[in-house]
Amino acid sequence: MNSILIWLIPPLVGAVIGYITNAVAIKMLFRPLEEIRIFGIRLPFTPGILPRQRHKLADNIGAIVEQQLLTPEILMARLRQEDVRINLKNTIAGYTERLSAQTTAVSGIYPKAAESLIAFMKKPEIHRLMEIHGRVLLNNAVLKLPAFQRFFLSAGQFEKNLYDRMPEIIDDLIRQMDETLKGQAVQKKIIEEFLQKKDGFDSVLCDQILALAEEHSASLLKTINVRVLVSDRINSLDMLSVEHIVLDVMANQLMWISLFGAILGALIGLFQSIFSWFIR
Repeated sequence: MNSILIWLIPPLVGAVIGYITNAVAIKMLFRPLEEIRIFGIRLPFTPGILPRQRHKLADNIGAIVEQQLLTPEILMARLRQEDVRINLKNTIAGYTERLSAQTTAVSGIYPKAAESLIAFMKKPEIHRLMEIHGRVLLNNAVLKLPAFQRFFLSAGQFEKNLYDRMPEIIDDLIRQMDETLKGQAVQKKIIEEFLQKKDGFDSVLCDQILALAEEHSASLLKTINVRVLVSDRINSLDMLSVEHIVLDVMANQLMWISLFGAILGALIGLFQSIFSWFIR
């Protein structure tokens, strides 16, 4: 009986000690949350390692996320994946579908869009640009006429008059376009065309958004400052929340650390039993 106990007790005690010491060591990562002082002297290992170094931990996690997990390259690669495009297009389609179902909403947008277009054309720099293109268009049209017709135009100075009156012609063109866009028939036709081509519009808008996001992904991440964002978020949590997060993520791994401690303690106890048997 005694010989059996010699073989069983050391491995069993070693396993218990190994399990308990590892479990305590894991717990001391988080506890105590505050430092403990006796007669004004801080006890060693208080607070726990994570509460004591939480700011450094938060900064390190932020750096890892910024440098390894959320880089411009990773973000661009994710944006290029088909499921992202499908989800984005579905989101846009849902929005435009609601917009299409509300004709009054589309009708409300149309006048503002038409007004903005006319205002844009009336800008001095745009007006001058249209005058230049109008004169170029007039010149090209005249050059395509037979020589006999060009002679009569030159003799009557029609070409020169048109050149000189190009600002008035552009004003008249803008005025007629404004009146046309305000017409109910034209407005109805444009809205109908927009609704009929909604799917193509959704695809174009989706591609433009993805292209824009991909082009500016680096500057976007730099503006967000992922490292500071993650660090500030972790620092804003109380230590109990941080403890719960770590334990939720690493519950299985931490359990195995305790079990390995028990296994190692049992092996050490078994070695002691073997050693005791040899020296008897």
